[in-house]
Amino acid sequence: MTPVKVLAATAIVAMSLLARQGAAQTAAADSSPWSFTFAPYGWLTFISGSQTVAGQTTAVNTNAFEMFAQSQSLITFMAYAEARYQDRLGLFVDVMYANLTAGQSATRGFFLPGISGSAVSSVSVNYETLTLQFGGAYEVVKVGPDRGGEGPGMAGVGQTAFDVTLGGRWWYQRVDMTLNFFGSVTVNTPNLQLSANRSQVFANSGSIGWVDPFIGFRVRHHLAPGQRITLEADMGGFGIGSRISAEAQLAYSLEFGNAIGVNWAGVIGYRALYVDYTQGSGSSFFQLNQLQHGPLIGVRGRF
Repeated sequence: MTPVKVLAATAIVAMSLLARQGAAQTAAADSSPWSFTFAPYGWLTFISGSQTVAGQTTAVNTNAFEMFAQSQSLITFMAYAEARYQDRLGLFVDVMYANLTAGQSATRGFFLPGISGSAVSSVSVNYETLTLQFGGAYEVVKVGPDRGGEGPGMAGVGQTAFDVTLGGRWWYQRVDMTLNFFGSVTVNTPNLQLSANRSQVFANSGSIGWVDPFIGFRVRHHLAPGQRITLEADMGGFGIGSRISAEAQLAYSLEFGNAIGVNWAGVIGYRALYVDYTQGSGSSFFQLNQLQHGPLIGVRGRF
């Protein structure tokens, strides 16, 4: 055998060994009992209810679009992460943070015979909120036939898994509100001249935090290759933190590619979150009775 043929045969054997090694590594990675998911997302909320800070109650009726339009600054961060073992036991954390600054001012003048004046007022509000959900999920049962023998990507298609979830929801809120008022009045009559000015600044700030335990369920359905539907709901508070807090979410995910060893998917869905919490009395009374709901959209990476 010539040296060229020997080198060619050696190269073929080496490439074959490398291919087998790569396949073995891929199979080993696929057979790993652990999987990890990270999903940044945006939640376009509609908010209704009421909030009381230091005994002062304000009705809340707004949405994400109005907050973007009226805010001087708006910083948000939302992300979900979960680690699953053998696709049966999951540990998860969900972070929702927002910091909103808004302001408004108004000027009004008036004139009556012998009397003139003006009033100027401005209000600025800084609203910071953080909701951190954490807990675990355990698969109780999985129903449906395993269609893995029908071809690539068919493993698990058509199956539905039912999980029980248990965890906590930590709420933190801080509200800073400042009101400035300036008014002037001038009175001119044949026998009297009077000018009065008054300036007043009212500032109100408060922060509060509490933890709600919750229990719930999750339904995971493998709709088609690369397509999944997830329904989950929970209820918590039970008077330990809030009087009641509840959440429900429906999401659909569609895989669109694999890069840097991560399986990527787009996620769309709808989410609702309700809480009724009270604390203190009199001037220190705090209450949050609020429903947030709206569509969500995100990207999920799984590896």
